Amino acid sequence: MLVGVLLGVSGCGKPVAGTDGNLLDDWQPMAAPKFDVPSVGMCLDSPSKTSFDPAFVRAAPIECERAHTLEVVLVGTVEGSDGQEPGPPAAGSAGFQAAYTACSAAVNDYVGGDWHNGMLGIDVQLPLPGPWRGGLRSYVCSVFALTNVYSRMSFNSGSLKGALAGDAPKAIQCLDVRGTTKSDGWWGDLSELTPVGCTTPHEAEFVGTIQVSGSGTFPADDVLRKWTIDRCYPVVAKFMGLTQAQFDARVDIGLVWEGVSKFQWDAGDRYVRCFALFNPGKKARASIKGLGTKPLPV
Repeated sequence: MLVGVLLGVSGCGKPVAGTDGNLLDDWQPMAAPKFDVPSVGMCLDSPSKTSFDPAFVRAAPIECERAHTLEVVLVGTVEGSDGQEPGPPAAGSAGFQAAYTACSAAVNDYVGGDWHNGMLGIDVQLPLPGPWRGGLRSYVCSVFALTNVYSRMSFNSGSLKGALAGDAPKAIQCLDVRGTTKSDGWWGDLSELTPVGCTTPHEAEFVGTIQVSGSGTFPADDVLRKWTIDRCYPVVAKFMGLTQAQFDARVDIGLVWEGVSKFQWDAGDRYVRCFALFNPGKKARASIKGLGTKPLPV
C-alpha cells in the first residue's frame, strides 16, 4: 500500500520550477577512480611489498637523505592483453615477466651498470586486486641496497642513482665470510658475504655473473647446482688468469655463488653471482684478479 501511494504521489502535480520533471536524465556518470602513484627518484620507508597498494605508497614517501628501503626507478604500465585480464599479472606470467624485464633495464640505466654486479636488488610491485578492478594498471619498479649478498634489503641513506658508475660505490668486490666449517676443514653452510675493501682481510671475492639456461618449472636443486658449477668455475679461472686445469689444481681456492631463487626464475631472471672462496682462515689482503698460480696475498 505504501509503495503504491508513494508512486502515485510522485506522478502528480506540476514540475518544480527550474526542473523538467524527469529525474532519470539528471544523473552524472561517475568519474573514473584516480590513483596516486609515486614518481621516479622518490624514496619509500617500508619493507618490500609484492603488490602495489596506492594507499601504502601515499603514506610512505620519505626524504632520500633519511634511512629508507626502496627508491623508485620506474612507474610502468601493464599493457596489451595482460592489461585486459580480470586480475593483475601473477608471478610467472608473461605480464609479470615483462614488468620485471622493464624494471631490470630501468634500474641498470639508473644505477649506471648491471645491477646484478652490485650490492643491489630490484622490487616490482603490481597493483592489488582491488585497485586493478578500479582501473589501475601502473606498476612500481624500485631498487634497494643489500647489507650482505644473502640479505633481502637494507636501509640506505642517500640516492642509489649512479651507484655503479664512476668509482661504483655499490659494486661487489671483496667480501668477509661468515659460516660454518666441515670436518675436512672446508666451508660448510655460509650465512653472510659482507662487502669489505679488498685491502681489508677477506675470504671471498666477486668474480662476475653467469646465466643459467632453462624454461618451464623451477628446476630441482641438484640440477640447478650442476648448471651453476659448470658455468661459474670457468669464470673464476678466467678472473685469476688460470686454465680450468690450473684452477682445479689449487686446493686453497674454491667457489660459491648466490643462485637463482624461485621468484627470479618465475620473473625470467637467470643471473647467478659467482665468487672465489678461500680456505677458512686464509684471509687475503688484495684482489686475486690475475693471481695465476701465485699464493694468496695473505
